[in-house]
Amino acid sequence: MDLSRLTLRERVILSITVVVAFVVVTSYLFLPKWKQSQEAGTQIQLAQAEIARLSAQLPELKKKSEELRAVGPKAQATSAISSRIGDLMTGGSRLSSLLEEMTSLARMRHVEFVSIRPEAVEDKGNYLELSLRLDLKSRFREMGDYLLMLENLPRALRIKDVKVETNPSISPDVLTHLQVLTYVGKD
Repeated sequence: MDLSRLTLRERVILSITVVVAFVVVTSYLFLPKWKQSQEAGTQIQLAQAEIARLSAQLPELKKKSEELRAVGPKAQATSAISSRIGDLMTGGSRLSSLLEEMTSLARMRHVEFVSIRPEAVEDKGNYLELSLRLDLKSRFREMGDYLLMLENLPRALRIKDVKVETNPSISPDVLTHLQVLTYVGKD
């Protein structure tokens, strides 16, 4: 095709068409993949930072574990809630697995735990009821997705109370206070 044979008007139309086609192809095919790769890179960096943080805590946790084993037989007085939670969770394994599930779901939905507090343990006959108070920070949509994921956990988990607060200092995030009940059979 010989461009010199085209009139000025035809050259301008051809140039505009080529530019528009380039912009459309770039914006619909390449930019979404580039953004997706950027988000994946960010998630990888966050995961690496969390691994580094947990790796740094590992020696300290091992040291505390050894101290607790050494002090364990000597220490007779413990609080009522912590001793009942210890009875409830043999070796803490059930409680830790529950908290591990909840935190991994939170990480998937970009929900940040502010605090986790056990409130009470009630003996209900064949099972025990553990009440936890969770304070969470995230965007509103992610919080809704996280609550839906908690609802679909294979464990018996019931959200008893939800309170959502906004604060200009943490905007656009919200602070959510949850009271969660979980049920564990007696062994």
